[in-house]
Amino acid sequence: MQDIKPMAAVAALYAPDQHNLAEAIVASLSGVIFHETKIKPANKGKIFVGHVSHKVVRWTTKSAKSLDDSGNVITHFNNPLFESSGHPYAQALLTSSKADTAALVEGGDPMNGPYMMLSPEIRKNGGLWDRIFFDSVQSKDVQVRFALETQATYNAAKRILDRGESVRIKAVAAGTGLSLILAYDKLIRDGCDPKSITALITDRDSANTAKSNRLLSKLGSTRENLFTVQKDYGIIALAEDIFADRASEQPAFYDVVTAIGILEYFQGVSHGTTEQRLMLHEPEESITAHELVARLAEMTTQSGYLIINSYRDHPSIRILELFGKRFDFRNREHLSELLAPLNFRSLYLAGSGHIYDVEVFEKF
Repeated sequence: MQDIKPMAAVAALYAPDQHNLAEAIVASLSGVIFHETKIKPANKGKIFVGHVSHKVVRWTTKSAKSLDDSGNVITHFNNPLFESSGHPYAQALLTSSKADTAALVEGGDPMNGPYMMLSPEIRKNGGLWDRIFFDSVQSKDVQVRFALETQATYNAAKRILDRGESVRIKAVAAGTGLSLILAYDKLIRDGCDPKSITALITDRDSANTAKSNRLLSKLGSTRENLFTVQKDYGIIALAEDIFADRASEQPAFYDVVTAIGILEYFQGVSHGTTEQRLMLHEPEESITAHELVARLAEMTTQSGYLIINSYRDHPSIRILELFGKRFDFRNREHLSELLAPLNFRSLYLAGSGHIYDVEVFEKF
């Protein structure tokens, strides 16, 4: 890890080889998240720089429309500063993979980049553009959210295991699932019985879950504990659309469910949206926040834990909105309003940044 940069670290994690390097990266991230001082959001100086950066990006960004492979209209953005950087994060902002995800912050490799900056060994190798993109107010908040999610997942699972019970964990719409992988790795290294833990990483993009499984096959804590139907325990990543027809499915219940970075894309019970603030047309969506939390409630067992985040309307997200990203804004009160009718009560606030609160709810 002596000379590795953030995006090279992401590539190494999910490559089919480089086992020792992947182990070292996971160990470094785990050490920071579980053993070092509290990870803090951006300070006032960073927020001021963020205001200036937003103005510069707004002045230098143009857009054009085209059709994707399915004939849907997709917007492409042009920014000479971003293009000259050659940075994967800049490319991810400038183009979306397809029309139906253009308003989302997609969970591909560039969006794992901010996590790598938590590692002191990787951070010191970051270049100018790494620091511009991954030390922004929004990226620092993503790092805080990632650490809080990982800690809360570990703590909830450990609480159940310490009672002498087995635990089932599910990460919903988890991208490449690095948070759950770190929590599972920590449980195993702390001496918890692998036969008592079942962990499922899900995402609707099969490319993300394929990367997760490649990483799981490399780590010492996971490669001998991959889930199979025959042994009915272990960890695995599967592609899943949680809103697909479930009529023929056998219901599956989990003691710990994480739904981080998903609720902010669904309408209902909010204090506003990007479209409302920018006075843009906002088409009615067929699936709302109510349907999402109902689905989460279905998969959470009685006395189980749901780990979820708010999304506040903070100036630091304006750059994302410039590039077509759209959000529904909620505070903690909105989370409780959505979840209380489904028999969830707030157990504790894991922590907060400028944009996110990560909160743990218990189903009673």
